[in-house]
This record gives sequence, C-alpha cells and structure tokens, in this order.
Amino acid sequence: MSATPRPTARTGNHRVPTAFVRRPRALAGTTRPRASLRALTAALVALAALGVSGALAVPAIADEAPAATAPAALAPAVASAPAPAPATVTVTGTGTASAAPDLAVVSMAVEVTAPTAEKALAAQHAAADALLGALRGQGVAERDVRTDSLELSAVYEDGRGVSKLTGYRAAQSFSVKVRELHRTGRVIKAASDAAGDAVRVNGVSFDVADARPLRAKARQAAHEDARSKAEHYASLSGRGLGRLVSLNEAEAADPRPLTVSPAAFAKHDGVPVAPGEIEDNVSVVAVYELR
Repeated sequence: MSATPRPTARTGNHRVPTAFVRRPRALAGTTRPRASLRALTAALVALAALGVSGALAVPAIADEAPAATAPAALAPAVASAPAPAPATVTVTGTGTASAAPDLAVVSMAVEVTAPTAEKALAAQHAAADALLGALRGQGVAERDVRTDSLELSAVYEDGRGVSKLTGYRAAQSFSVKVRELHRTGRVIKAASDAAGDAVRVNGVSFDVADARPLRAKARQAAHEDARSKAEHYASLSGRGLGRLVSLNEAEAADPRPLTVSPAAFAKHDGVPVAPGEIEDNVSVVAVYELR
C-alpha cells in the first residue's frame, strides 16, 4: 500500500508540508466595528438631545489607515481699524469781574530849573526831601513810595535860528500808593504845600491792592460762559456734551486802573468819589467732546 502524499505549500524555492504552515491569526481589533458604531451613534444623539454643541472627535477605526494631516495654516492677523476720532466743539468764553478800588496811586514829581546844573540839582534835592517828608507825615509807608525817574537836562532857547543855553532842568518823579482812599486829597495837598511850585501832579489812578480774587472771579465767569456755549452747540447738534479736552487762557492784562484828573484834587481837603469800579476781563478757549 503506497503512502498518500502530503499536501505541500511553496515558500520561496522550497516546498513545505502544509501541516507545518501556520495561518496568520486575525489581528485584534480588526473585526467589524458595527456594534461600536451603533453605540457611538446613540451617544451622539443623546448628547444632541441634551444641548451639547461643538464638534466631537470620532475615534478612527483600527482597520482604516489614518489620513495624513497637514499642519494647520496660521490665519493671517487682521489689523483692527483705528477708532474714529470723537467729534468736538471749540468755544470761546469770556468773563468779567468788578470790585471797588481800595488803593490810590498818585504820580507826582518835583522839577526845578536853574542857571547851572549844580544849582538845579541842589534845588531838586531840596524839593524832593520836602515832598518825601510830607508823605511820611501823612502816614505813607516807605515801601509805598518809589522813584520812577531821575533826570538832568540842558535847557535851550531858540532865537533867530540859533539855540542858546539858558540853564538846566533837574526832575525826579515818584509813584505814591495811598492805601486809605479818603486820605488821597490830604496827601496831595501836603506834598504840594511842602515842595511849593516845584511839585507836579501827573495823575491819580485807583486800583486794588490784591488783584488775585478779582482775577479768580473773572476766570470762573469765563469758564462758565464757555461751558454754557458748548452745551448750547451740543444741543443744536442733537448730541450730548462730553468731557473737557483742553482749556487755554488768552493773554490778559492786569485790571485797568481808573484815572482821575489832577484838577479833581485841587488844594482842598476832600477826595472825589472813585468813578466806577475796577474791572478785570479773562478770555478762554475750551474744547469739549460730543457724545
């Protein structure tokens, strides 16, 4: 009895009995994932019913080759547009404040003419000493008397087209502050009596000793005027008034003193009433935003 030949299998260039060839076992996880897909689908439906939004990552099936993923391209940066400049309104405000004067400033001088310079200076010095002594006698403090100018000049007389030297003029001018207004007339009279014909009263002005409170009132009035105008313009434009952006004060002169003619202080003991009040004016330029 002859032996039955065993089936063989070819491996490379050799035949190997099939009994010795092992079949490859199925890899774990390569079975069809039908049950898993059904469970995942049911879970997604349940999450959607609960209101859970957003993309959910679905696990890749093992027997499917993972797709090559390209690196995500960076989104180009978009520059935000600059915010538009707010609308503004520019206005000019003016303010005026007034106050009663509490100070008189008398401008006076002594002036003497003599044939020689020495005599003119000597006479001028004597007249100035007499004037200053009279002021001290009226209670005027040393700090309230100031020398404004001192002058010595030649005096010429024209005749037939020829100038002839006739003498010399010496003069000295003063500013005198009188802090008690009712004594202004007395001060002028005392100075005139002391220095005689050498005295010259050039003018009298009334002022305030401290102008800061007056300036503060004028600034407040100017600020209020500017805001009132800005509110009006905002209302006309159908807008609301926003914050104050800038405020500039224009150049303002000192309060203007009131000048009285020297003739009003003729040699009598009374003093005229100051005509009016001291005024101060301020102008500002304000910029407001419109809402």
